[in-house]
Amino acid sequence: MGRQGLTLLVVLAFALTVLTQVGCSSKPKTETVAKKVEQRLHLKGHYRSIPWKRGGRKDAMRMAVAGQTIPLSQYTFTASKDGHTYSGVLVGTSPFGKTLASSNISAIVVPLKITIGTTLFDPTAPDSCDNNVSAVTRFRQSPLANDVPSLTMNGVDVGNVQFINGFRRAEFWSTIKGSRSYQNEMTFSFADPYELTAEAVGSHGTTTGDGCAQIGIISNTWLDGILQGKVIPALTNSHVVSPRSVVFFLLRNTVQSETDPPALSNCCVLGYHSAVGTPIQSYGTIAWDTSGDFTGVSDASVASHEIGEWMDDPLATNPTPPWGGVGQDLDCQNNWEVGDPLSGTLMRPITMNGKDYQMQELGFFSWYFNKDTDASAGAGRTFSSNGTFAGPSKACPPGGTN
Repeated sequence: MGRQGLTLLVVLAFALTVLTQVGCSSKPKTETVAKKVEQRLHLKGHYRSIPWKRGGRKDAMRMAVAGQTIPLSQYTFTASKDGHTYSGVLVGTSPFGKTLASSNISAIVVPLKITIGTTLFDPTAPDSCDNNVSAVTRFRQSPLANDVPSLTMNGVDVGNVQFINGFRRAEFWSTIKGSRSYQNEMTFSFADPYELTAEAVGSHGTTTGDGCAQIGIISNTWLDGILQGKVIPALTNSHVVSPRSVVFFLLRNTVQSETDPPALSNCCVLGYHSAVGTPIQSYGTIAWDTSGDFTGVSDASVASHEIGEWMDDPLATNPTPPWGGVGQDLDCQNNWEVGDPLSGTLMRPITMNGKDYQMQELGFFSWYFNKDTDASAGAGRTFSSNGTFAGPSKACPPGGTN
């Protein structure tokens, strides 16, 4: 072999070595990036309620009777659990009446476009992490806003109804004797988005995670102050909302921190419901989650939790015997929040418009108020919408369920 041939061979060997080294060194980097993007945060979310502070049950009913608010009904009964008398307010018509009636409740969904730093969380935009379908479209097509043919809870067909109406019917199934006359359907409309800019959010928001697992975190106290002090008044003045409708603010992959500035260590409020003003404006916030970061959370589950709780406790003031030690509540509480004791527990999927939606399981009325020898008024004689609770709550402390 001549000198030129030998030189060429050396050059080719060196080039092959370099290419091999580059290929070997770049492969781990690619895998590392992919794993980083796909990594989920494995967070545990929880929920809140903020009581109405401008009056009591009788004040609320005066406004409802005058047609100034959403339809409301009141109740007073003695709980077998402790022998005490409890009074409160429900959305819609009463299941306790001698004559059963129906109502239709107006609901406005307001998408909140929130920019945190340079990241926009937009529930109206196609979501590349959900087949390029927006959160608003998913909500609009879900069992929350549409009738489910033969909706079944605990083996009982409660009718061709929306999920929350079906839950209310199932919750009092033996009380209403399965009557079709008792219905509380909701009519949803969808407003233009309201934008919270990066300048407005400032230090009240932060982000964490990457890719589809990225979420925004904003301060709960800051957000509620903005909603009560600015957003709701602005939407009311422009005739987008009114006390005759409930307002649900829809957030995409954005949750709330108990602190301001927000911190992951004090996270994550997935939603809450409340009421403000006179006449009463009831409202709530809902995170539509496609991040996969939260245990026991799937797209519509947060919405089903908050709308179900608002339905049975619109003013966040309805009392119950103390309960706890289950779901998100390790301590004792004494309010009728039907989602809290089963936070993170999902129902079987409901397929609608080509999508499998998962609602959260919700507790029945009897779970809160019955003693352990009383049968449930709920569908299937169980104490929750998917039968997880086979008996009523135990006295708290220590709490738990029978």
